[in-house]
Amino acid sequence: MDSIPQDNGPESRRHSRQASTPRASLPRRVTKGPLDLDDPLAKAPPIINPEPAATPEPALSQPPLVTTNPESPEAGVASIEHPARDFSHLLRPEIYHPLTQWEVPPAFRTSSKQPTSSTPLPSLLSSGHFRAAAIASAQQLTTSTSPTDHAQIFSLLYIRLATLTLINATPLAAQEVKVLGDLNSSFYRDPITNAQIIPWALRVLAVRLLGIGYGDRRRAVMGYYDLAREARIEVAKCTGKEKELWRGRLEDLGVRVGNALVEMGDLEGAARHLESLQLGRSSTAEGEILRERIALLFLRIGDVAAAKRSIAEGESGSTMDLLQPLLSMAEGRYEDAVHGWKALREAPSTLSRGTVTQNLAVCLLYTGKLHEARALLENLVEEGHSFHALTFNLSTMYELCTDDSRALKTELTEKIASLEVSDVGWEKTNMDFKL
Repeated sequence: MDSIPQDNGPESRRHSRQASTPRASLPRRVTKGPLDLDDPLAKAPPIINPEPAATPEPALSQPPLVTTNPESPEAGVASIEHPARDFSHLLRPEIYHPLTQWEVPPAFRTSSKQPTSSTPLPSLLSSGHFRAAAIASAQQLTTSTSPTDHAQIFSLLYIRLATLTLINATPLAAQEVKVLGDLNSSFYRDPITNAQIIPWALRVLAVRLLGIGYGDRRRAVMGYYDLAREARIEVAKCTGKEKELWRGRLEDLGVRVGNALVEMGDLEGAARHLESLQLGRSSTAEGEILRERIALLFLRIGDVAAAKRSIAEGESGSTMDLLQPLLSMAEGRYEDAVHGWKALREAPSTLSRGTVTQNLAVCLLYTGKLHEARALLENLVEEGHSFHALTFNLSTMYELCTDDSRALKTELTEKIASLEVSDVGWEKTNMDFKL
């Protein structure tokens, strides 16, 4: 067979494969990807406008700082120098919204009881100046707080968010809390002990506010379950008073989940969840409060039979007695409720006499005794009471009594502004008087 002729001309040489010359290989460069970042919160998440939501009423107390007993096994770990973390993303001034006084009635704005800018933050809290406390806490966060002092930062942040909810500025609090990002992030854990550095009270409050801020109540339910998982672990490994502390936190979270389900509108799911709770069976004061909260949630759902069962588990003479007239109101038996509230009002052991009198006035309103109900509420104001339900209901009765209710409401603002300051809150907003 003839061989294929070879063309050694220029064209053949032009298309022939050239042998490559060996080159020295370069060493691989060291790279750092997003999974290697030490600070996942180096950039704060974008702020999204929240939807208005119901105002919660947190108990305003500064989160306690954790101390270590020198004789405990953890003392050796506490003596190790912990690396400082930079929390400057929580100190940016643009996070915290300015608070105006447009929603405050003139009687409060011009009152001599208004604090000065130099009033210490603890004094503002103890005197019920919650708006001024919210402003002062934000100023301290953005001007005089070290970015590595996480205890001070989280304490001030808790005060800021709690006081905003107490002055009916929950949408602002739900927007500002987003700067925290993922509460379960390793960034918020001690690099040596792996302990959470965010105080428990702030985490519980933040879970609810994040659900409001993102318009997803299910987010709050999932957040409570995350906290409950941690509480169960601590209950299993702790002893003594610390074990009781975590058990109480776990029971509290169970009730909060029920409340979140009610706010979602899942009343059937809330009822099943509350029925499954096995808590508050002891005769302690904490157990009585838990049973009272569960009974109130059942009444809010409309399950009067379940509320009766919860009340029946309480001890006679306790705060549960205050719920008996509420059961009568829920069943439409207002005359019975009036007799019940009057009996509690005259009982020497009743502590919350102002609340009892206010509820009695509401019952009298439903039975057509408007003027008697109005007189009861006005007497409460003269005695120095000024809680929200009182001012709101009295303003409603002014609207029912006369066409010129605005003048009576304005006069009411002046009376409330002249009262002595207290830790339950002195300054009011226009919404408290339906202005």
